[in-house]
Amino acid sequence: MNQSIDFEIPHYWNNLEKLKNSLNKILSPSIYIKKIRIVDSQFHSRFWATARSYRYIISNQTSPFLAPYTLYKKNLDIEKMQIAIKEFEGLHNFEYFKKNGSETNNFIRKIYNSYIITYNNYVIIKFIGNGFLRSQVRMMVGALLEISNRSLTIKELKKQINLERKFNIKLAPANGLYFERCFYEKTFNN
Repeated sequence: MNQSIDFEIPHYWNNLEKLKNSLNKILSPSIYIKKIRIVDSQFHSRFWATARSYRYIISNQTSPFLAPYTLYKKNLDIEKMQIAIKEFEGLHNFEYFKKNGSETNNFIRKIYNSYIITYNNYVIIKFIGNGFLRSQVRMMVGALLEISNRSLTIKELKKQINLERKFNIKLAPANGLYFERCFYEKTFNN
């Protein structure tokens, strides 16, 4: 989707539009570069991000062509999931919403916005936050799926968010998960 990277280029590449076109010829069709900009020499695309967004796509129709890119599920209780997803918003310790093997010791993250929309045969779950732990989005989606199939209640979800009790929430599969974009403040020079 809208990925950002930082790299150094030789001084002779002063025509950034030409560089973009040259790279797109080489990288096509797997990667397409939308923009190249000069940034501060200290800029780091990962550490300067102020927010990130992820989306998870669920399809209610089975298709061998969609299988690698979406999760197939039917009869979801969207209303219940829309109520539950709002419990993730705000500043929380997400220690119970991460996969083991995380290198961080700080589990505090802020979810700015989260919502679920339906579009044709798809359910799209979106999270925007200041950062996410290892597999945190997949764990949150897994919790929403369990709420939909009634193996987890919203009350139990609140207990896990508040670190009162950890429930055995299944991790949502990786297919369907997309890192959508990073957001930056005052990153690019004009």
